[in-house]
Amino acid sequence: MSQLQDLLSPHFSTIEDHIDADPDFRASSANVQCTFALVSSDRPQEAVIVKINNGHAALSSGSATKATFGLQAKPEQWEAFFATKLVRPFQSFWGMLRVIGKDGGVEVIGDQTEFGRNARIWRIVLDRARDAVHDKSVLSALAEPPDDEVLENDNVVGRYVWLDLKSCGKVKVFYETSGTGKQTLLFLHTAGSDSRQYHSLMNNRKMRERCSMMAFDLPAHGRSSLGSKQSPQGYSLDEEGYVEVIGAVIKRLELRDVIVCGASMAGHVCLAAAIQARELGIRGSIPCEGCEHLPFTQPIYEIGGADTSLLDPERVCGMCSSTSPEYYKRQIWWQYSSQGYGVFSGDLKFYFRGWDGRGRVEKIDTGYCPVYMLTGEYDYSCTVEASNETAEKISGAKFEAMEGLGHFPLTENPKQVLPYLMRALDHIEQTRRDK
Repeated sequence: MSQLQDLLSPHFSTIEDHIDADPDFRASSANVQCTFALVSSDRPQEAVIVKINNGHAALSSGSATKATFGLQAKPEQWEAFFATKLVRPFQSFWGMLRVIGKDGGVEVIGDQTEFGRNARIWRIVLDRARDAVHDKSVLSALAEPPDDEVLENDNVVGRYVWLDLKSCGKVKVFYETSGTGKQTLLFLHTAGSDSRQYHSLMNNRKMRERCSMMAFDLPAHGRSSLGSKQSPQGYSLDEEGYVEVIGAVIKRLELRDVIVCGASMAGHVCLAAAIQARELGIRGSIPCEGCEHLPFTQPIYEIGGADTSLLDPERVCGMCSSTSPEYYKRQIWWQYSSQGYGVFSGDLKFYFRGWDGRGRVEKIDTGYCPVYMLTGEYDYSCTVEASNETAEKISGAKFEAMEGLGHFPLTENPKQVLPYLMRALDHIEQTRRDK
């Protein structure tokens, strides 16, 4: 018996119950028939076989050859995936694929198209299997928002404004506002998403009292229109165009002494904006999950034959912390599922290839525009180490690693990120000098 079989086989019945009780699994697997394997690379002939038949999962032991595709890893890697205390990138098989990869023993064997087409199903199976092994269930609170999330009167107000941009032409941009505080805070959304990511923080009482908050959807994202110079299947983001939009929004809304904050590609552009702080009117920067440069290493983003509105959110949610509330992770999933064709891949062109701050971030004047960088411990895309190395190159910049948070800290767990964000605002307020 393989180590993986030895770990899971005593729990087969409980795992099946956990899987079948998951409403997301029932919805995703209705009218689906497929068979995949969880494979330990040392003994592929002794795999865990998962057979999906119209909303029901059945687990058994057998050879990986019985399956259409298999998720393969070394015994010690599966042990880390099913451990009580998870460390990155073992919170998800997506993380294992991206960080460790085939050379390190993690790969998808068999039919790649079926792997992509059934991404939501095998991911749910793995999540529920891990819950069952540790006698844990999150299903009772799966769809329920936290009590403080549901407000009788929501404070976020949305409007539209027309911009004329060199990069994308005439475009109607959607923006939202909340709060009456003295500090002006402009939130920037992640790749392939929109400003709905910030509704929780924009409704938080402490944030509303301290800040006047704004967030907007980039052209061709969310509720913003496609620019007159943009082609529906030709969307691509670069640094010049990204910074241009930020500057145009600041100017059009007549914002003063703006602090910019965002995660992922928005974390990158917070650094780009800080370089041009005087031209843009930016007086503080809070880059989350950002650094000076990331190499283009993304084999898991090149799976063909699958619906990207399913595959993209599955991949990105793998970067969340396993301890973040399910409600917020589900919202991230849905927001990523609802974007325009090619928007996520177009944004990634900036995230991996279009942003390179090497030799430039050192020029940031942190007296005029203080920089406070934040990165979650579970982020395997832009790691704590990568962000810290960048912060050390910026004279006067601060960096803080965030416990229990992943690649979407401002969205996946608003309550947990709030103290970090408040410290960042304190630092900027206390250290920026007069103009």
